[in-house]
Parts: sequence; C-alpha cells; structure tokens
Amino acid sequence: MLADECAPSHAESLTQSLGYARRYAIEIQRMLAEGNVNPEWAARLVQAIRNMILAALDDLDVLDDVQQEIDAVREMQSLTDEELFRALSGGGTPHAE
Repeated sequence: MLADECAPSHAESLTQSLGYARRYAIEIQRMLAEGNVNPEWAARLVQAIRNMILAALDDLDVLDDVQQEIDAVREMQSLTDEELFRALSGGGTPHAE
C-alpha cells in the first residue's frame, strides 16, 4: 500500500486526537474557573491530554513521511529525461538503439 493512501486516515486520527486533547483542556479550565478542582480527575485529564498528544505525534510522523514522498515525486517530475536516467541507472547516458 502506498503511504499516501493511508494519509487521510492519519489526518482524521490526528484531528480527533487534538480534538479530544482540546476538550480535556477545556474541562480543566472549567474546573479551575469554578474553583471546583478534583485533583484525581484533573490528573486523569492531564494524562489523557498527554496520551492524545502522543497519538497525534504518531500520526504526524506518518504524514511527514507522506510529505517526503510527495516532495521526492515532485523533484523527479522536474528532472529531464537524461537526469532521470542518470538518477535511476547510477550514472552514464542513455543509448539510442
């Protein structure tokens, strides 16, 4: 499977992870604003935020790999036929038969 085929699912997962982290942070803000802080619950929320950030980083790594592949393809597309041949063959020039 090509890496870019899985990119949409990783982008969706990234969005979900960051959304959950945001909701957990809003819950902590609400507790602090109300002065009703449950330390145990707040600690769980902080850990949940950390977990969502780590999940997001995993998705970012995959998406970064996809971007590197896209960049490599763009670079290859800009090569002349001779440059492409040299890159693929390790040097030399193409021979007309």
